[in-house]
Amino acid sequence: MATICNHHVLSCMHGLRERNLPQQQALERAGINPNVIDNSNQRVHTDQVARLFKTVQETLNDEFMGFTQDNCKVGVFATMAELVSRCATLGELLDKAVNFYNLISNDIPMRLSRSRGNAVLSFTMNQPQLDPEHFMAEFWLVIWHRFPSWYIGEPIRLKETHFTFKAPAHRSELEIMFPSQLQFNSSANRLIFDAQYLDKPLLRSDQELAQFVENAPADVMTIPGSDSTLEAQIERIISTRHPERLVFMPIHQLAKELGISSQTLHRRLKESATSYQKIKDNMRREMAIQKLVIEKLSVERVAEIVGFTESRSFTRAFKHWTGLTPRKYCRREG
Repeated sequence: MATICNHHVLSCMHGLRERNLPQQQALERAGINPNVIDNSNQRVHTDQVARLFKTVQETLNDEFMGFTQDNCKVGVFATMAELVSRCATLGELLDKAVNFYNLISNDIPMRLSRSRGNAVLSFTMNQPQLDPEHFMAEFWLVIWHRFPSWYIGEPIRLKETHFTFKAPAHRSELEIMFPSQLQFNSSANRLIFDAQYLDKPLLRSDQELAQFVENAPADVMTIPGSDSTLEAQIERIISTRHPERLVFMPIHQLAKELGISSQTLHRRLKESATSYQKIKDNMRREMAIQKLVIEKLSVERVAEIVGFTESRSFTRAFKHWTGLTPRKYCRREG
């Protein structure tokens, strides 16, 4: 899923609102136009949402993002990752991670059990009233599905996903996030999968783990196996042909490259709630932020790299994407 519904964008900032901290600044830092607050139907790219989550965590110095009684200081996830890096199997990793979080916090008590050939990773929120829209419950389920899947190098196929709350308005989003049988109003939040996964070896190197932790929570936002989606294929084709700058081929040529007709490509993109223009905008925005903020290139040079013939057009597009001009965005990040 390359985009995320507006619900998660707004609900993740609950901790900022409770502490009277500015939401607009967090959205701008994440490269999200603050007008998203007023548009309930808008979807936001996963890269932007990951930056927003990280911004909230760093602003509050709380990896639990203000949804628990006590802060979970930034750096705890990295410490856990280092602890489990010497484990041999997924089962050993989950046992250690559960024990670690139960030791350092009483806010989200976790449990790993085995029953009738299934592994059951479960938790409750100690004070669910602090998580009124159930954001943290969903986010914690996401983390403990994606991180283990990444570590064994394959998506863990879920049998069931349980939630302690009633089916929300964004249930269809949860069906994408957790492809399995969903059960609501349960006694605990649970991920249920075949216990054979617990014997899978851990495949990632220390260097890969360090990169994962550095990027967190960006990589946990990606659904395992989503690198094979149509959007990911299109992004790979474009990035591979011209790695240093964005050059977008006509859609009929792209369709030919994918081995399908233009009509089929249009239809499949529409079914995925995206379009070729949206994909181009997402790639331009992400590369522009990288070149401006990390590589410190000039606005004129970045405009050229991302495919604009003049910097004024690029500035207008960037402000539409993020709510700020490129220069103001760089000053905010500097």
